[in-house]
Amino acid sequence: MQAASTPLRAAWYVPAVNERRAGLRYRCLYPIAALRKLGVDASVFDADAGLPACVVFDAWSIFPTVAGAEKAAQILPTARKLREQGVRILLDNCDNQFSGNADEGWAKATSDLQQLATMADVVVTCSDELAHIMQARCGLETTPRVIGDPIEERIAYMGDSFWRSLLSPGRKRSWLRYLGHRARLAAERSRGITPLVWFGAHGNSFSDGGMLDLARITPLLAEIHRDHPVSLTVISNNRGKFETHFADHPFPTHYMDWDRITFLQMLRLHAISLLPISLNDFTRCKSANRLVLSLHHGLNVVADAIPSYGMFAPVCHLDDWESGLRRYLRSPQLRAEHVRAGRQLADQHFSHECIGRQWQAALQAATENRHG
Repeated sequence: MQAASTPLRAAWYVPAVNERRAGLRYRCLYPIAALRKLGVDASVFDADAGLPACVVFDAWSIFPTVAGAEKAAQILPTARKLREQGVRILLDNCDNQFSGNADEGWAKATSDLQQLATMADVVVTCSDELAHIMQARCGLETTPRVIGDPIEERIAYMGDSFWRSLLSPGRKRSWLRYLGHRARLAAERSRGITPLVWFGAHGNSFSDGGMLDLARITPLLAEIHRDHPVSLTVISNNRGKFETHFADHPFPTHYMDWDRITFLQMLRLHAISLLPISLNDFTRCKSANRLVLSLHHGLNVVADAIPSYGMFAPVCHLDDWESGLRRYLRSPQLRAEHVRAGRQLADQHFSHECIGRQWQAALQAATENRHG
C-alpha cells in the first residue's frame, strides 16, 4: 500500500504527444492536471525520471493508426517490462476497437489489446457499454471501472505562453474568423433565424458516422425552416465533405474549421446542438462528452440516444427529432430550464475535480489490489 505521507506517483505512457487529438486531452492531460490538484504526483511517463507506482496505457497506442507501427509494437513489451519491475499497470480505453477493421494489422492490435487488458491491474473505460464489451472480449474477471471524459473548458496546449499567444498571426486569424461568424449569426438572429450547430470529426475509416450523419436530418430541418427559420453551422475538419453534402439547402448553412483557439467560443454562439448518431457497435460505446460539452456551454441538445446519454434524458430531447426541435424553437422558457438543469447535471458528474477523484481511486485500487 502507498505510504500515507508519500504522494501517489503515476504516469501516462504516451508514444506521441499530439494535443490536437481529443482523446489525449480528455484521457491523459486533463486527468493529470486534476490529479495534481488532489496531491497526486501525475505526469507523462519519462523513463529517465525513475519508476512511478502506476503507469497508465492508452488502448489506442497499440493501434498503428495513432502512434505508428513501430511505436505501437513497443507497447506490450514495455508494459511487461514495467510489470516485472513492480510497476502497477492501468489500461484506459475510450473506444470499441473490436468493432473495427478485420485486416491483419487490426487483428494483431486487438489481440495485443486483449493481452494488455488481462495483464493490467485495473482496466478503465469511458462508458458502461464499453466496460461490458471489454470484459467479454478480453475475458476479464471483473467489470472495468468507468471514468467519463471531463468537461473541456479551455483548450490549452503545453507549449502555450502569453507572448506566443500575443504575437501569433495564426491566433489573430482565428479570432477574425470567429468575429466574422459571430456577426453573421447576429444578423441571422435579427431576422428570427435560430442558429443550430453540429461539431465533431468528419468521420473515420473504421466506423460509420461523423458529418454524414447530418444527412439523415437535413430534410427535417428544411421542413422546420418553413415554420421557424433555422441555420446550420458545421464545425469539423473536412470542408470538401461539407460542400459536397450540405452547402445547398433551403436554410442557411455555414462551415467552420475546428480551431482550438476559438472552438468553445464558436460553439457558444449557437442555440441548439444537433447530435445525430448512426447507431452501431462503435458508437454505442461512446462517452457522453459531446452532449456534456454542449450542455455545459449553454446549448440545448437534440440527439440520437446512445447508452451514455441516458442520464441526460430529462434535460434534452433523445430520439425525438421533430417534436423535440419544434418544442425548443417554440419555447424559450423550456430551453432555459433545460440549459440550467443540464449544466448542473453535467458539472455534477463530469467536472475536472469529479473526474480527478475517480482517477485517484482507480490508481489507488491498482496499488492495493494487484490481480493474479
